[in-house]
Amino acid sequence: MDRAEATQMLGVSADAPWPEVQRAFRTLIRTRHPDHAGVEATADAALLIQAFEVLDAARRQPAASDGPTAGAATRPAKRTATPPRPSRPPIEPTTIVRIDDDTIGLGAPADEAFALLMEAAHDIGEVSYLDRSVPIIEAICQFVGAPATSLVVTLQGRNDGTEAFCTTESIEARPGPPTKDVVDVYESLLRQRQARAAAEAARPPRPSAVR
Repeated sequence: MDRAEATQMLGVSADAPWPEVQRAFRTLIRTRHPDHAGVEATADAALLIQAFEVLDAARRQPAASDGPTAGAATRPAKRTATPPRPSRPPIEPTTIVRIDDDTIGLGAPADEAFALLMEAAHDIGEVSYLDRSVPIIEAICQFVGAPATSLVVTLQGRNDGTEAFCTTESIEARPGPPTKDVVDVYESLLRQRQARAAAEAARPPRPSAVR
């Protein structure tokens, strides 16, 4: 899938700002993921995630040159070093980092990250849907004083780990909590899971019984 196909898939213009792309993806993935639209929508969800990944990768690349301006051929162009575009720091192995309000980075391959994200989803609410092939997780969360909220997590593999992109939506008539607040709780639960796993791994093995 190229960039033009990706923008068409998400229904955004070629020059749409990144927040607009994120909003479009959130809206579409909430309505097209299989728990809402049926198993037959699994392929649609996978294509939406692929389109989002294509546009995400494109925005991380240095901007292409606009080419010479009128009259530039009359004098040699001055060569200057192009500074690299700022990017997020690499995710170190076994770490959990907050990339932005709705994205969590995990220093683990997709299968390990999926397992940890699924365990934390059980902690934050009731897991209502998961699919390792897409991959996607949905949990229904209930916070004090807030309506029941759907948390949908989609995974994007990176060279140095995995990013979990989170979307939220109230499933009642009143507005739900901000996505950032839900992801704050989810991140905390992920860190607690990770800390327990690290403590368990560091625990010395129990001596075997002598017969």
